[in-house]
Amino acid sequence: MISAIICLLAFISVFVAGRRSLSAGTGLALTFGYMYGIIRANSPQPASHFIFDAASAGLYLAIFTRPKTPLERRRIRKVAPWALALFAWPATLALLPIQDPLIQLVGLRGQAFFLPFLILGAMFDDIELRKLAFWIAVLDIVAFAFAGGEYFLGVPRFYPRNAATEIIYVSKDVANYTAFRIPGTFVNPAGYGGMMVLGMPLLVGAWAQRRGHTWARVFLAAALAMAVMGVFLCASRTQAAAMIVLAIVVTLSFRVRVTAYLGWSLMIAGIVWIVASSPRLQRFTTLQDTSFVESRIRGSVNSSFLEKAADHPLGSGLGGGGTSIPYFLQGRIENQELIENEYARIVVEEGIPGLMLWALFIFWVVTRAAPRRSDPWFLGRRLAYVASLVFLATGLTGLGLFTWIPGTALLLFMIGWVAAPNKARVPMADPFAPAVLRGGLVMTRMGT
Repeated sequence: MISAIICLLAFISVFVAGRRSLSAGTGLALTFGYMYGIIRANSPQPASHFIFDAASAGLYLAIFTRPKTPLERRRIRKVAPWALALFAWPATLALLPIQDPLIQLVGLRGQAFFLPFLILGAMFDDIELRKLAFWIAVLDIVAFAFAGGEYFLGVPRFYPRNAATEIIYVSKDVANYTAFRIPGTFVNPAGYGGMMVLGMPLLVGAWAQRRGHTWARVFLAAALAMAVMGVFLCASRTQAAAMIVLAIVVTLSFRVRVTAYLGWSLMIAGIVWIVASSPRLQRFTTLQDTSFVESRIRGSVNSSFLEKAADHPLGSGLGGGGTSIPYFLQGRIENQELIENEYARIVVEEGIPGLMLWALFIFWVVTRAAPRRSDPWFLGRRLAYVASLVFLATGLTGLGLFTWIPGTALLLFMIGWVAAPNKARVPMADPFAPAVLRGGLVMTRMGT
């Protein structure tokens, strides 16, 4: 009953917020996504599995029923064809009676439910994006507070053991198998670390801008430091590697102020010192073992990938290839085939046509134009582009990339944002430049 009430609250509140502004609706939806794991763990009812779905549905209804400006419509046209194409094929397969209808429905959700975030990301302008960056900063700080409690007080204090938290309890492999990986407020530790990495392009992009108050930059820097620490607390090697890649991009950027370089260097030095002093934060160092990394990749990317495509050229039914199925529906799955590779999951469930669609989409993402250096969000867009490619690549070594709450939503949001840049820039230093941009029309204020 409590979970059903939370779902209803999520839908209504996000709808109301989304009608007010893009950033408010998206930020509140992500809030429910951030808290989804810990709510589900402490209220393990069937309805708790649909909290973020309800919030996303409220956001979709709000965004797609509000009037669009001409500029927003132009941006949407850049990504809408891909969203429709990626939705149409699994929707067609869902009509075929291959799996149980409920399993097919869950499989369709896993393949297509988050695709509207592509369109949502394309709609954001610089002002709304800055507001969303602050919202994510607050969420990262809250998640870090929970992570700190789990680190010092123990994970069981926050996550009781049940069917929804089993993956957390089998992840006690830190510090010679004496400690848990830290999940923060998420479903699992890797989900926590991944969200911290995915939010970094927005945090760094807002922090690196020259305009804005000093307190705002300090607040963003603090949130960024907590996000970095969260990656080490979650003890996920994949997320640590992704974060290191983004850190290198920031360090080599030519758009960051000298004072920002100094602050960045001090933050990195402090985090390195903390990590070096705690073996519990050093699980990522196993990446130095090349034989381990090679065997890990070989286990996910192998000939069975091609065998799945040959055996199921048109797929074997949505939901039967490794899509995360709620525990209360597990008994309905027929002929489930698992391989620890997100693209193999697409092959098994959608067949070769589905895989080709995603391959073409990823190629399109790779070929997006680089951001312009005059763009105030230049560094943020560059990081979002790199982060998108890194996470799309991780789909080759594990499951869950396209069913991850709320990571999949934020990943697709980032891709939509990068693919549809705002070309109507206003020179901030010129007092006689266009000053107000609304509805795709530029209005000027003339001085006297």
